[in-house]
Amino acid sequence: MISENPKIMDWSVEQWHNFYQALFHRGTPKTTIAVIHKDNIPIKIIDSLGRSRPNLMDLFTKDQSMPDLIKTIYHRMDVDVVYAISYPAIRNIFSEFSRIIDFEDNYLKQLFTLKDAIVNEMGQGILRYPPGLHWLVKLEYNTVKKIFRAAPDNTLIMLTIFGKEEIWTNWIIGIEGGSINLITTIDTLKPRFHSITNWKREYKHITTAVKEQFGKKPIAFFMDNETFIDLIKTKSKFRFFLDALSTKKIISKSLPIRYRIMIFLRRIFGRRSN
Repeated sequence: MISENPKIMDWSVEQWHNFYQALFHRGTPKTTIAVIHKDNIPIKIIDSLGRSRPNLMDLFTKDQSMPDLIKTIYHRMDVDVVYAISYPAIRNIFSEFSRIIDFEDNYLKQLFTLKDAIVNEMGQGILRYPPGLHWLVKLEYNTVKKIFRAAPDNTLIMLTIFGKEEIWTNWIIGIEGGSINLITTIDTLKPRFHSITNWKREYKHITTAVKEQFGKKPIAFFMDNETFIDLIKTKSKFRFFLDALSTKKIISKSLPIRYRIMIFLRRIFGRRSN
């Protein structure tokens, strides 16, 4: 999915922050409580605000299992999720991360190495109530992977999301051999794009500048941040995506022919159904 040494250029903190917030904090943040324990004995209980919750220690009874304790806390407290994390799990995560990681690796590889070490403890050293997969387990770009598999090899994919008068975030992703080998933004371009008065007109200039910079025309998608957040929220992402392309809420450039045919058919049948 990601090559071992992708080239990362001019990835601004602000653009990453905007994209991250849209992906992972699009709704009300989840409230959580975590029980840190050793040998099934609670040592510390904290909440998602980092506050210690010693009062909850009273809910623990002798010989009570951790699954029962976090279930009890969940039903007594107004929170979304309760976790039980053992000290051995914390040591295992650190040991696994230390064993595999090479600190000369790029930071994306380091982050995914840490993520995998945590996921390995899910359901064993890390328990949760209500049951269910933690979002980290699914952090494999499930939706994005489908796009990458459908994209031609040795190409650029560009996502540009606009605010009212500025570019809210922009990613340019290079794909080679089925893996990401480039992550950058239009901050690398000259002239740089700052203020935007009408993105549905000015997106053409961005596409041209990217082609001139990297020597190939990107498969590009342009939309405003409201459309992007709606796309992230919906369960039927592909249907929403096609509808938004058909209604020009999302504008694309250099889209593969099979997708253009699907959009054309959707427009035709959409008109007939109205």
